Amino acid sequence: MTGMRDAPKADGGSQTLARGLRALALIGEAPTPVTVPMLATELGVHRSMAYRLVRTLEQSGFVERMPGGTLAVGTRLAGIARNVARDLQAVATPELLDVANELDVTAFLVTYDGEAAVTLVSAEPHRAPAPVGQRPGTRHPVDRGAPGRVIRSQLDLVAHPPARYEVSRDEVVHGVTAVAVPLSVPGGRPASLAVLYLSSRGLEPEQVVPRLEAAARAIGEALG
Repeated sequence: MTGMRDAPKADGGSQTLARGLRALALIGEAPTPVTVPMLATELGVHRSMAYRLVRTLEQSGFVERMPGGTLAVGTRLAGIARNVARDLQAVATPELLDVANELDVTAFLVTYDGEAAVTLVSAEPHRAPAPVGQRPGTRHPVDRGAPGRVIRSQLDLVAHPPARYEVSRDEVVHGVTAVAVPLSVPGGRPASLAVLYLSSRGLEPEQVVPRLEAAARAIGEALG
C-alpha cells in the first residue's frame, strides 16, 4: 500500500476525523486486502489506535471485518455512493440486469469520484450459482482494470486515446476477465459500463462488447 497519496494534514480536533477518512481511503483503494496492522503502519499510528479507528468505523457501518481479519468497505459507505447518482442508478439497473442475465455475467456501472474509479451499481445473473461479485462502492485506480482505463481515456484524450473497449484479465482478481465500454452521461462525468466473468468460461470480449454498447446507448438516451 505504501506509495498511495499522502494524507491531508489536520489540526486540532480534526485529527481523529482525518485519520478515519484516511483509513477509509486506504481500505477502499488498496490493490490487495488490508489488515489492521497494515493500516497502523500506513497511518503511522500504534496498532491499538488503528484497532480503535476500525472498531468505530465498523460500528458505524463504514467498514466490515472479513474472515481472516482483512477489512472491506462497509455497506453504509456503498449506500452513500449509490445515493450520489440516484437517477443514473435507476436508469442503469434494469439495463445491467438484462446484460447480466443474457450473458450470464456480472454487469456493473463505474463512475469517477475525482480520484478513483468507483462501482456505482451492479447486477448479477439470476441463474448463476456462484457469480463473480462486484460490490457497489468498490474503488480502483483508473490505471488498473478495464473499467478504470475506459475512464482514464475520458480524463485525458491525448495521453490515453480512447478505444472502443478495454479488456483486463487476472489484473484485479485472479482468474477473472473484465470488459468495459465508455458510457456517456449528462455533464460529461467520466463513466464506463463493464462486465466480469470467469476467464475459464472462454467467453471472448468480442461476444460481449456489442451488448454492452447497446446497454450504454440505452442508458445515455434515457438520461437525455
